[in-house]
Amino acid sequence: MLEKRIITKSSQETFDFGKSLGEAIDFPLIVFLQGDMGAGKTLFCKGFVAGMGIDDEVTSPTYTIVNEYGNPPGIFHFDLYRLKDSQELYEMGFEDYLNQGCTLLLEWPDLIGENNFEPRLEIELKSQIDTPDEREIVLKTNNEKVAQRLNSL
Repeated sequence: MLEKRIITKSSQETFDFGKSLGEAIDFPLIVFLQGDMGAGKTLFCKGFVAGMGIDDEVTSPTYTIVNEYGNPPGIFHFDLYRLKDSQELYEMGFEDYLNQGCTLLLEWPDLIGENNFEPRLEIELKSQIDTPDEREIVLKTNNEKVAQRLNSL
């Protein structure tokens, strides 16, 4: 498994790293985003979506559960925090999203469990390392193609 750690010193650097990663990914990807509330998951997603060349306004899907970006949609951004179990997720049509060949950004992915989605990238954002705006971003993948892109950053 490849593991890469990035330290960002400001919100802008977190956004910029997300944008760089979005620019490097030119294939459908499933991204598991972990981190406490306020750790910068949605900020990272804003950069990622911009890096993929999509100009849509990115907001947290906390209450809508899923937001779509692009026309036609190229990214689906999920916030699974409010769901009770994986059955609720699949009842809302999660498999339909998986089968569209788009990138999925999944905040609070613990609900999904150990499914082997591919290609997959796990990202954990940790806040307040030394200052309130500093983030440690830990990226992990078993996928060779994703690992090559991460190594190029």
